Amino acid sequence: MTNPPARITLAIGSERVLVDRAVSSVSTAVRRIDPSLQRYDIAANDEGAAAALREATAPNLFGDGAVVVLAGIDQADDRLADAVRQTVADLPDSVYLVVTHPGGVKGKALLDALRAAGAVQVDCQAVKGRAKALDFLAKEFAAHRRKATQDALVSLYESIGHDLGLLTGAVSQLCSDVEANPLQADDVREYFAGVADVSGFTISDAVWNRQYVEAMRALRMSMMAHDQGRVGPMTISALATGLRSLVRVGGMPPGASEGDVAKEAGVPPWKVAALRRQWARWSGDQRRLAAAVVALAEADGAVKGGVREGSSLDAEQKLLALEVLVATTAAPHAP
Repeated sequence: MTNPPARITLAIGSERVLVDRAVSSVSTAVRRIDPSLQRYDIAANDEGAAAALREATAPNLFGDGAVVVLAGIDQADDRLADAVRQTVADLPDSVYLVVTHPGGVKGKALLDALRAAGAVQVDCQAVKGRAKALDFLAKEFAAHRRKATQDALVSLYESIGHDLGLLTGAVSQLCSDVEANPLQADDVREYFAGVADVSGFTISDAVWNRQYVEAMRALRMSMMAHDQGRVGPMTISALATGLRSLVRVGGMPPGASEGDVAKEAGVPPWKVAALRRQWARWSGDQRRLAAAVVALAEADGAVKGGVREGSSLDAEQKLLALEVLVATTAAPHAP
């Protein structure tokens, strides 16, 4: 934000990164005008919020600037609501008010009053789903005056996950450290190799894609990144979920729409194409797929201690059982 901000800003939505960015943007812009400004943070659900707001927005002898951040206005009681209305009716020239609201209808009358007072609204709605996250990433790169290919955006999303805070930080890091423009998927993979935690679903995708090398690499990275007791159950659960989705997709008619397949398999529509590719790798080898089901059940018992009554496996034996499962299932040829 290079121009003076609005006197009243409404940040509406539950996406923490966007809310923090809206608040920071106002504070930064005001500091350019008045480096000595004070910032006051007030939680609307605090008992003394009304008094704190009146004190923070009261004119002072020195005319010092202030940014007053009133968070969670949906939780305002009657006293605070009255204080807000009185404040915006006669807001001192040196005071900038930022109000946050998670969205929804609660506190709508107070929001309408703020809008009527000239508040500028900033959309901070949650970014839901892969497609919207990829759009968000593309805009983040554009804000850095950089570009990234679609494959690079997908690779970044799959490396980091759906955490906007981590994703924005990753974009900033890439733009700072990688000169390629547009950034390619290989740039992302190389930069984050061994950095991001490997989830069980990363391992699962590699196994059901029958990508032996990728599956073993991901499993060993996961073993290094996570507690030994967590890796087994996390990976087995992801493998079982992936297998169920794979079989459900395989049981659908060839001409079924992506929407119908997604509903049957319990996955988002964008995942259907990947699952169909996986099924194509297994449909001609269904005996081995059946054997994988049995091996998965046995490994599930092993990582929880042992498959026979009275047996007990130590941590190293559990990890070995997991490695054997991944290696034999993902291998391109039967062992």
